[in-house]
Amino acid sequence: MPLWLHWMITGMFLAVLAGAFYWFMIRPYAYRWKPCYGSKEYQVCIPTGFHICGIDVSHHQGHIDWSMVAQRDERQFPLSFAFIKATEGATFLDGNFYQNVDSARNAGLMCGAYHFFIPSTSAARQADFFIHNVSLEAGDLPPVLDVEKKPESRQQFRHDVLSWLQTVEKYYGVRPIIYTSDRFLKAYLSGPEFESYPLWIAHYYVDYPESDMEWKFWQFTDRGRVDGIREQTDINVFQGSASSLDSLRVRKSVPAMGK
Repeated sequence: MPLWLHWMITGMFLAVLAGAFYWFMIRPYAYRWKPCYGSKEYQVCIPTGFHICGIDVSHHQGHIDWSMVAQRDERQFPLSFAFIKATEGATFLDGNFYQNVDSARNAGLMCGAYHFFIPSTSAARQADFFIHNVSLEAGDLPPVLDVEKKPESRQQFRHDVLSWLQTVEKYYGVRPIIYTSDRFLKAYLSGPEFESYPLWIAHYYVDYPESDMEWKFWQFTDRGRVDGIREQTDINVFQGSASSLDSLRVRKSVPAMGK
């Protein structure tokens, strides 16, 4: 084999190897090189082109110093909103919910409460449990239905999810937000009956969510670090302007049922 041919084949092999290494090892984690703001210990890395950021938390984050979370003078892109876990199924109330939502509101953050949906439990009981435990104040974000647990029956699941959404919307007078992944959305919740609900999409390790659906919020990582929270935290961005986000906010306070 001529020496020139040997070097050409070697060069082609190395180019293919380098391309494969980038495609499978670097590209999926390119989000790690996004602009990061905050202290060296706690940082929020924001995808390019987004300026309105927020977090979502539950008891898994432990005690949260909300005054530190809401500090605006140390970040180029301060956190503006927080989705806080309230309930799960028909019997579980997050032990940190009331403290988290009161403290987050007092710190000046827009708050939204979310419910983790259990397909094997009655949708009516789940909606009833949520509205008996969650009060909304004027300025809050709409309630959120977190749907990520696979059901046994797709048809029944779609019926139950829509039932929860409609019951909660009727009580609070505001259309709830659907939280899910793009893959789960396509598998179980595609269709016109769900398209009118604001979408909060979860998609990690990408520059932009690969979703055909229009979305409002994007949870782009579950490994964020935020001042005031010791544990890793989900970080989100809002797609749109501040006035667009403001248009989603609750206009009047609605107490929990029976309170």
